[in-house]
Amino acid sequence: MRNKSSTLVSGFCGQLLLQDSGTIDLRNITQARCIFAIGRPFDEVIQIKIISSTLNCRQSKYRAYISDRQESDAVLVRLTPGNGVLLFYQSIKNKKTCIFLQECDVQLFSPSGLIENPIKSAATSNTQSCRVFIDAPPAFRIQIRALSVLNNTDTNSTYILIRDVDALKMTIFRGTRLFLWSSSGSRAEVEFHGKYQQIKGMFRAEYSYINPSEKQPVK
Repeated sequence: MRNKSSTLVSGFCGQLLLQDSGTIDLRNITQARCIFAIGRPFDEVIQIKIISSTLNCRQSKYRAYISDRQESDAVLVRLTPGNGVLLFYQSIKNKKTCIFLQECDVQLFSPSGLIENPIKSAATSNTQSCRVFIDAPPAFRIQIRALSVLNNTDTNSTYILIRDVDALKMTIFRGTRLFLWSSSGSRAEVEFHGKYQQIKGMFRAEYSYINPSEKQPVK
């Protein structure tokens, strides 16, 4: 196991934590609903350990969810003031090969950046599509603005599918029309099909985090 320098994470509610390890103090929080996410690379898994707990299950209404995802773990905690837990998390290399991931899959954690369609290598023969995963802090949303779409094919098998993960909604884009897409949650997946997986540069876009209260990109 790698040596890690654990840090005490404070002010984490609504944030996306990218450190490889940390101690998260959920005791005596004032928010009735605290959500944060942990994002790590594809080849790592996240271990979470409860160091101490002051929860009273009979007197406090709380819910704690840990949802497993290939590239990140999202933790949802809802507590009443004065109760909580002290958590420690660390990421380690995943010794198992995830069958849901492709060599052409890409993950993005930055507040803004460019998206270009990833392509498969010549040795890849499976039918699964190439994807771009975007994770934002739970307090934010994601906006994708298409800059260039060079799809002149007549077949319906060449298209872009954008998945609004939290809302369980999908939108399909065909042809050369530029578009502006916004998520209702903090996670998005861009899935490329057909010729998009073979020709580099057929699709270019810029993405950014959006503050729902201001409706402006986060710089």
